[in-house]
Amino acid sequence: MLPVERRAVKMLVEDSVRYSLTDPEAEEEWLWTGPIGDHDIRLGQDQRAFAVAMFHELHCLRVMRRSLESGSYRRLHPVQQGHIHHCFNYLRQWTLCSADVTLEPGDFAKRNFTTERTGGVHTCHDWEPVYDMVNAGWDKWEEYRLARGVPDQPS
Repeated sequence: MLPVERRAVKMLVEDSVRYSLTDPEAEEEWLWTGPIGDHDIRLGQDQRAFAVAMFHELHCLRVMRRSLESGSYRRLHPVQQGHIHHCFNYLRQWTLCSADVTLEPGDFAKRNFTTERTGGVHTCHDWEPVYDMVNAGWDKWEEYRLARGVPDQPS
C-alpha cells in the first residue's frame, strides 16, 4: 500500500465533454490523467519501482482508448494485443473488487445529457495526495538516477 494519507471526498459522477474517444484534444486530456512517469513510483533505499494501481488503471484506459480511436487492434503486434487484453482483464477485476452498488437511472441513451448530466454522489478516496506523492517521487528518482548515472529508460 502506498504510504499516503487516505481521506474521503464526495464526487458527483456526471457525463462530461472531456475525455472523449476521438475529439482533437482527447489525447492530451487523457495524457494528463497520469502523473509524471506514467504509473510508477520508486521507493526505498534501492529505489525499487512499483506501479500504483490507480495510475495503472488510468494507463490501461489510455492504451485502450488509443486502440479504439485508431481502429488498429487487429493490426497490432501480438504483444500489444496482449497488453490490451491484460488491461481489459485488470479493469474487470478492479471493477469487481470495488463492487459499486449505486442504483443508476435506466437507459442512459434516452437521457438528455445537456440537462440531465448528473449521476450519483459517491464517496471516494481523495486522489490529489496520490498524484502529489508520485510526482514528488519522480523528482527524487530523477535526482537518484542522475547522481548514479542510471540510464533514462522505462521501468
